[in-house]
Amino acid sequence: MTTTLAVLVAAAFAWLIAHFVADWIQERFLVTSGSEYMLLGVLLGPVPIVALLFDSNNSLSLINQETLRQLDPLMSLAIGWVGLTYGANLSPTRVLARGRGAITLSLVSTFTTFAVVAGMSWFILGWTWTGDLSTIDRLGAATSLGAAGAVSSPTVLRRIKAKFDAKGPTSKVLAQSGRLDEMLGILGFGVIFCFFHGDSSNLERAITSTEWFVISVALGLLLGGLFRFFLKDEDDRDKQFLSLVGIIVFASGSAHFLELSPLLVNAVMGLAMMVGVEDKVSERILAVLERSRQPMYIVMLIFAGATWLPVPPMAWLFVACFVVLRFGARLLSGWSSSVFLSGELRRDIGRGLLPQGEVAVAMALNLTLVFGGRPVMAWVFSAILASVLLNELWSARMLRGLLIDAGDIRHTAASETSEAGKA
Repeated sequence: MTTTLAVLVAAAFAWLIAHFVADWIQERFLVTSGSEYMLLGVLLGPVPIVALLFDSNNSLSLINQETLRQLDPLMSLAIGWVGLTYGANLSPTRVLARGRGAITLSLVSTFTTFAVVAGMSWFILGWTWTGDLSTIDRLGAATSLGAAGAVSSPTVLRRIKAKFDAKGPTSKVLAQSGRLDEMLGILGFGVIFCFFHGDSSNLERAITSTEWFVISVALGLLLGGLFRFFLKDEDDRDKQFLSLVGIIVFASGSAHFLELSPLLVNAVMGLAMMVGVEDKVSERILAVLERSRQPMYIVMLIFAGATWLPVPPMAWLFVACFVVLRFGARLLSGWSSSVFLSGELRRDIGRGLLPQGEVAVAMALNLTLVFGGRPVMAWVFSAILASVLLNELWSARMLRGLLIDAGDIRHTAASETSEAGKA
């Protein structure tokens, strides 16, 4: 009870920090927020910085490993909420309505980034890893990094558009491709879980990777079709919220028990829940999901920080290589998309594909929950979180620069001069 109370108080304190400090930093220096919550999780975690410096017995830790294991369902809820939100927003008609440029940008950039990051991570792991590393673990780590690296969040673009009134073909194609980027990442991440699934030889016949993928999709479709009846006639938002919590906990728990990705299962479930539903019903459900999205992201960031354990020095070299590699792969993927479309897109559109956001954090937590017993996953976890945090520092500025160069942001100098005078 004491630990739970401490976590709740700390979360409230983090919200106050974000509201009064992080928002000002975001507006003043054009960086996205989130690092303060992750830092809070690190300070509360099993091996906090304070304990490492002043307390060798780690008695200052408020959240130990046993407590984290007990809070696994809450972590699965936060991960599943991300998947359900993206699945519910992915309308097939909206996807088909996107322009050729947006679909091509999403497909080419995703697959290019995945191939480059996964392939190079395989070689870099062989160079930096000092112990024994099985081929299956090395391949699983490399492909997981590829999936996380291929994710591009549209959240930063929405903030830039709102702040600078960005309008034009470049911002439009980036906005249209953003959601599809993340769904492709979730799909690929789910396939990775199926391919590297644990041993099922205790059954009469071992289940293949393809069958595990079919089970993932079928589970999402079944639960989505089942639970849509509990939501379509419900008008009370509080009851809708509680119903969604129950739905996601059940789906995420089922996926966790089967060692599948709750991101994929919940994304399919969200898509199944919204197909054929009346517009007014879907709008109510989406409103509840969006309203709860930020709190769930905060929960994920706190847990990510609490789960982030120390890694050896060579791991930080690997992390640095991954951050640089992902940065270059994103720029290359944008150039490749432009070449594929014969110049319809800007060659430097990769500058707008750098933000990662909540899907990447959900992937990192998901890997820890299922494959946390494999030492290499600590390296993967650190690489993904470090990449998310560092991209918060420069992705918004690079995206703004791209939109200025493309002419989507106008009168920037005058507006910045006015803001500087007010400051």
